[in-house]
Amino acid sequence: MSVPSAPPQEFEHYLLTRFSAAFSPGVPAQEEWLRYRLGFFVDACWSSVRGQQGAEFTWLVLFDDRCSDDFRADVEALAEGTFTPVWSHERWTPSIFGRAIAERSPAGSAPPWLLTTRLDSDDAIARGFMAAAQREFTPTHGLFVDFPRGIQIDRSGATYLYDQLSSPFLTLVEQRQPESPPSTVYAARHARARQWGPVREVSAPPMWVQVIHGTNLLNMTVGARVSPRVVNERFDLELVYDRDVSGLNLLRQKAVHRAGLMRLWVQHPGEATKWAEAKYWRLRGTHVRPQGTTPPLTELVKAGAARLGWRR
Repeated sequence: MSVPSAPPQEFEHYLLTRFSAAFSPGVPAQEEWLRYRLGFFVDACWSSVRGQQGAEFTWLVLFDDRCSDDFRADVEALAEGTFTPVWSHERWTPSIFGRAIAERSPAGSAPPWLLTTRLDSDDAIARGFMAAAQREFTPTHGLFVDFPRGIQIDRSGATYLYDQLSSPFLTLVEQRQPESPPSTVYAARHARARQWGPVREVSAPPMWVQVIHGTNLLNMTVGARVSPRVVNERFDLELVYDRDVSGLNLLRQKAVHRAGLMRLWVQHPGEATKWAEAKYWRLRGTHVRPQGTTPPLTELVKAGAARLGWRR
């Protein structure tokens, strides 16, 4: 059962996105890469955030300031009325967002609680995502809120239902500390959030979209093939995908993809464990998993497979 929504004055909510964070000092992103990523940013991320309903929040997007004047001008035009660019070439740490929030909302004059939600620059959120995250607020410092069910869209435009525990779409609840800037949701690696704090896993329809393309870190579709109807109904996207699939064609694609998943799980046993683990916890409905230092079962399986020389 969801926690009732808190009065708006109790918390402030920031959506945080890294577009071109500087992970390697002295090596700025190339213009070609920036333009490629900007296309996904506009078609998926930007369009879905602009479609948010029923929630007030501030969107900060981090950009490397060592870019061309033309690229910067295009970003500033996109930002108008939608997000605030944070320009920096400081090597990436979560403190960049923490300081940016503290500068805009000093602890002494801001609401006592802060929510920060992470969103990758090539992904998307359902139009009710931010409002749903706010409804799950409870005054518990260090609590993560997670919606494990989402959608993957691959290069062909096909859609897949995907359950992922401790997903890249986490929200962190923090109590503001007058003497220091907020930690933000980026303080923990999303896959290991439980080592940092408890995780409230919320049973809900698909709340996010991961776009699978040539240069993102995740390049495998590991969900179950589904009709694109759920994407059409829940997301505002300019992304090109197959929005209408006949029933017979969908059945054929499901069978082919299911066979591919079996082969994938043999080659990467950690993916099979990840699926089973997510399915088990989803069947338990909305719940809070307490903070713990034990690695997820999936990581233990991957480590064991590596020791045996099995592909992960």
